[in-house]
Amino acid sequence: MSEAPTPPPSPPPEQLPWGISYLREDIQDLRQDLRDNIHGVRREIQEVRQETRQEFQEVRQEMHQGFHALNGRIDETNKSLGARIDETSKSLGTRIDDRYELLLKRIDGRFMWTIATMVALSGLIVAVLKP
Repeated sequence: MSEAPTPPPSPPPEQLPWGISYLREDIQDLRQDLRDNIHGVRREIQEVRQETRQEFQEVRQEMHQGFHALNGRIDETNKSLGARIDETSKSLGTRIDDRYELLLKRIDGRFMWTIATMVALSGLIVAVLKP
């Protein structure tokens, strides 16, 4: 009736070490390929790190130059602002001095007029009160 399946024929014992030897060589080749791939990936990662460091240094240097230029502009602005403040202070000082001199002249003129009026009134009072 039904026959039992026949198992595949087993290789002769003298061929089995050759098969294992080929498998071993294939495994060693795969391991070497894996090591080479890992080494290649590590080398690429190192290159990316170096490129990133270089780009970071360039950006850092550009920022340093930008800050240096900005500090120069701030210094120039401070100097020009200081000069403008000094000029305005001198101008205002001159204007205040001119106004003060004008005020003193007016006060002197009014004081003289007041003294002259008092002398005239005193003379008039003395003249009127004299018997």
